[in-house]
Amino acid sequence: MAERPGTLGRYAPDRARVTDPLRRTLRIRWLIILVPGALYFFSVFHRIAPAVVAEDLMRAFAIPAVALGNLAAIYPYVFAIMALPAGSLSDTLGSRWTLTAGAATLGLGSVLFGLAPFFGVAAAGRFLVGLGASVILIASLRLASEWFRPNEFGTVSGLSQTAGSLGAIVATTPLALLVEGIGWRGSFVTIGGVTLLLAATTALLVRDRPEEIALAPVNPGRPGGALSLRQVITGIGAVVANPRSWPPVLASSGMYATLVTFVGLWGVPYLTQVYGLKRVDASNLVALAAVGTMVGGPLIGWISDRGLARRRLPMVGSALLYVVPWIFLVAPGQARIPVAWFGPLAFLLGLSSGAAILSMPCVREVNNPERVGLSIGFHNLPVFVSLALLQWITGAILDAGWDGVIAGGRRVYPFAAYHAAFSLCLAVAVGALALACLITETRCQNVWRAAPEAR
Repeated sequence: MAERPGTLGRYAPDRARVTDPLRRTLRIRWLIILVPGALYFFSVFHRIAPAVVAEDLMRAFAIPAVALGNLAAIYPYVFAIMALPAGSLSDTLGSRWTLTAGAATLGLGSVLFGLAPFFGVAAAGRFLVGLGASVILIASLRLASEWFRPNEFGTVSGLSQTAGSLGAIVATTPLALLVEGIGWRGSFVTIGGVTLLLAATTALLVRDRPEEIALAPVNPGRPGGALSLRQVITGIGAVVANPRSWPPVLASSGMYATLVTFVGLWGVPYLTQVYGLKRVDASNLVALAAVGTMVGGPLIGWISDRGLARRRLPMVGSALLYVVPWIFLVAPGQARIPVAWFGPLAFLLGLSSGAAILSMPCVREVNNPERVGLSIGFHNLPVFVSLALLQWITGAILDAGWDGVIAGGRRVYPFAAYHAAFSLCLAVAVGALALACLITETRCQNVWRAAPEAR
């Protein structure tokens, strides 16, 4: 059968060669991957949720913007610390139990956050939320590597982005409505309870490989199975020292950190304080970024896997589009753009940022295929360090530009302060575009053996 790079190739036999047992595997795998998708929904939900309840938190705990930024940054700091350990857990303990433990910790953290009587307890709850969430995407994609073919990985990664984007959407207007109905505390306690139920479902339904339930393997010739801790530890240096690992994850870091800083922290306060919008109306506009990401993730993943059979070109093109909304937010100087522009700009911001998910197949395809979890875990380290730092720095910029106005027990920041914070985001987005141009083109195949450190 003729093959070309970027198609399913040897991993996708023609219809006559697909056996009945394999067909059964290909059907059941979607059920297996559904539960981790639901967990990732809640993982991203918690990443975005502080934007909607930002003013409630500042009022409840009497904190300024920099303290709120630090509270929100606990989540990405934990992600950064857990990046390599989370990948190691997926490669050694397996995806099933890593996901179960992560979901249980996430649920407990959400409940604690909702019940927090003072700021320190809220920070502890946020820490548990970040700790549990830190393993979910890595373990989910490690699971996908056993149930899907390599040239389906970009598409599956994009679909995971869709699940996360749904979580981001629910963390905007729907969460705002829920908070209006039962309060921010009751909302987080309820969400934590649902997450604990999903943890139990994961333990019951998910299996690490098709062979564990007597199904035909999807990639019979591919290295698989759990690695020893020693094997994982020895692989950390190779992944970190591989120069091909860095451009995709740093490009992704710049795009993702700026997106979440706007959508998940300052977007709603900006629209309510500068434009005078109600919280639900502001959340509706910010939610369009999540809608864009929901469309962009699987679309760009499919284009990369099947349409172009390339990684670098769709990443560069999307990074270029991603810069455009930031230019509009910053370029007018001291003149505010019309509020009607925010919907299209937010959608474009989310749509183009969907390419950030391509960094995972990019880094996976330039490293040892036996260490999928570790490669993906390495990806999270710079991504969430960048996010944590940017949330803290933008909070400090807002506090520096505060002119002393307080309304309803919380600080109100002027347009000039937000403009300065968004100018920094524009600079970071431009840096991400430059780094995307340095990504190694793999043509959707693993090229690890061609890398200098693997020779």
